[in-house]
Amino acid sequence: MSERHRELWYALIAIVVITAIYAVAYRQAGSFPKASGLVGHGIGILGFVLILMTETLYSIRKRLTDVKWGRMASWLRFHIFTGLVGPYMVLLHTSMRFGRLAGVAMLMTVVVVVSGVVGRYIYTRVPRTVEDTLPAASVVVVDQRAQRLAARRGALATWRAVHVPLTWVLIITALAHAVAALYYVTLAR
Repeated sequence: MSERHRELWYALIAIVVITAIYAVAYRQAGSFPKASGLVGHGIGILGFVLILMTETLYSIRKRLTDVKWGRMASWLRFHIFTGLVGPYMVLLHTSMRFGRLAGVAMLMTVVVVVSGVVGRYIYTRVPRTVEDTLPAASVVVVDQRAQRLAARRGALATWRAVHVPLTWVLIITALAHAVAALYYVTLAR
């Protein structure tokens, strides 16, 4: 398993296992498990918890530079893993119905995941230093590398400026969905 893509393989394995469990529930029910049923709620809640972990834990660790709670690369891998598996679980929670507020939350989930995939691509293309771009070269080449590095870092900063607010819109929409679902299931009866 490639060290660079380990989190993607772990996410794929988790998605296959979750799909197998969901397939058993599908077979027993004869259709997609209802979003409001035990399987649907369970998978939706776990998926949402993973999404919350995706957003919060990596961000907190990035800001706590004086605390050493593992390497940032490990936290980024965890962020990517939960950012793929959690939304997949939420997708299964929908029972393939995408109406109303739940549909908006699912749409935002897709937008954020696609944005995250784009961000991962940009991140892997940004070298840490000018020296990491290529072997030693002339001053002119180094200046060109510095310009490319600055452009790539600018692209990453622009991506982050879009991705983070989109993620918070997703979190707020998903929380609104959860509150509305709880209200209509418990208090409105």
